[in-house]
Amino acid sequence: MAKQFQLPVILHHRKSHDIILRQLRQYQLPKGGVIHAFSGSYQQAMQYIQLGFKLGVGGTITYERAVKTRAVMAKVPLDALVLETDAPDMPICGRQGQRNSPEYLPEILAVLALLRHEPIEQITQVLWATTCALFALPEKIND
Repeated sequence: MAKQFQLPVILHHRKSHDIILRQLRQYQLPKGGVIHAFSGSYQQAMQYIQLGFKLGVGGTITYERAVKTRAVMAKVPLDALVLETDAPDMPICGRQGQRNSPEYLPEILAVLALLRHEPIEQITQVLWATTCALFALPEKIND
């Protein structure tokens, strides 16, 4: 349906990157989409990016033990990322046992800026533009 209607897809995965990548190569979705809560390797990340997908970066990066995911998010092109939550699931570090919420996105953004050694303002601009382009949204919101 995504191919037929020229829409992006959001894919939830669990230990299935190789299977998903094989399917995506077969179906070749022209609008790509988001790999929700990406936690794979750098090589897998780059394969998704080459297929036109963005990587969902969320609360996982707030945990220091998420070494692989943090390293990937620091290394991939910034315009290959979208900021997300898995609210009410997947709480950020320091809020274990609590409901996750979009109100914590600034905390995730701050960690991403630290990992990438880039200014929050720059990251915010690029992530907003990426999200708007992916979902065909206007970049400016009328007041």
